[in-house]
Amino acid sequence: MSSTSRRRGIAAGALILAMGLSVRFPITSVSPLLSDIGEHYGLGQSGLAALSSIPVLLFGLASPLAPWLVVRLGLERALTVLLATLAFATLVRPLNTPLLFGGTVIIGATIALIGILAPQVIRRSLPKRGGFWTGVYTTAFGASAAAGAAFAVPVFTLVNEHTAIALASWAIPLLIALGVTLGFVPALKGEGPERPGAIQAPAGSVFKARGLWPVTGFFACQALIYFSLTAWLPTIAADRGMDPVQAGLLLAWMSIAGLPASLLAPTLAGRANLRTALIVTVGLLSATGLFGLAYGPLALAPVMVAVLGIAQSAAFGLSIALIVFTAPSAAQTASFSAVSQGVGYLIAASGPLLLGLFAQLGWSWANIVALLTVASLGVLVCGVMASRASLKPEATADPDQ
Repeated sequence: MSSTSRRRGIAAGALILAMGLSVRFPITSVSPLLSDIGEHYGLGQSGLAALSSIPVLLFGLASPLAPWLVVRLGLERALTVLLATLAFATLVRPLNTPLLFGGTVIIGATIALIGILAPQVIRRSLPKRGGFWTGVYTTAFGASAAAGAAFAVPVFTLVNEHTAIALASWAIPLLIALGVTLGFVPALKGEGPERPGAIQAPAGSVFKARGLWPVTGFFACQALIYFSLTAWLPTIAADRGMDPVQAGLLLAWMSIAGLPASLLAPTLAGRANLRTALIVTVGLLSATGLFGLAYGPLALAPVMVAVLGIAQSAAFGLSIALIVFTAPSAAQTASFSAVSQGVGYLIAASGPLLLGLFAQLGWSWANIVALLTVASLGVLVCGVMASRASLKPEATADPDQ
């Protein structure tokens, strides 16, 4: 490897870490403070529910903008602008109630776009170790989510329980990530056109790309399970008789238990002959964890949640890896990622709503959770189809690989 290639690889790796560590704590740092936010800004339950739902909704709605940004600005410049926008929105959203909602809209949109462009950075700049760097990104992603949830209350206490300052303080690590990006992006110059408008839209419709819809289905099913559990897991456990405090800790435990899998699964997926076996294993683990959580002994709930954490973290990592390995070319990765993640998130957003509707209709939480195993079947079926598509010569014949 030449010194130039080595510098570019280091720069791309630093950029992947900066992105992964930035895309979850602006959201997860809000959830533990919802009651304080409601009191400070005068929001009722409906207002807090709307505030919580905005990011997931924007994950789907903002996705079509990603390919346009790459065409207009270039990949690295687009990511720099997005990180700067994310830091600014996080800094100003606590100033008043309108900015709280407006800033959350911008935060949800920028996080969605960063997540969509990350696979293109991997595909273009780190193609020979795509599985490993996908794992690094998804592990950083999980660490970001855990950090926001774990440190939200300590930060709130540190600033004398001043809600606005506590929320604004999360702009500090984002500004650090922006500084890292500004420092390393120049080393990536020369990999492609950097002038605004210099990048031409890739030829051919991405909607005809081999494997697009199986990858989208896999992404949608794993995300639907994740967001459903994120919204209702403490309620489900408490309904089964668990102490409310312990029930709340299960959600954090699910994230922690899945961290190793978020690195290992995409790394192993770099070996094409292991992808299908990995996906089948993840689908079966997901179904086992859901069924055990629904009907197993309450004492085994932490074990079942750990199984679900492993399955969900591995599934998310695999979904990003499948985007990297299945997109027709490096140039079309942003468009491929925008469709698979955008449509996937829109479908996934229905999960928490449907579970709540079934609960209102009088269904037991055990039966509702068991119904989620249908999504696990979707993970398995769509995943196997996507894995096969990623092995096709047409899907992998890319000069950048």
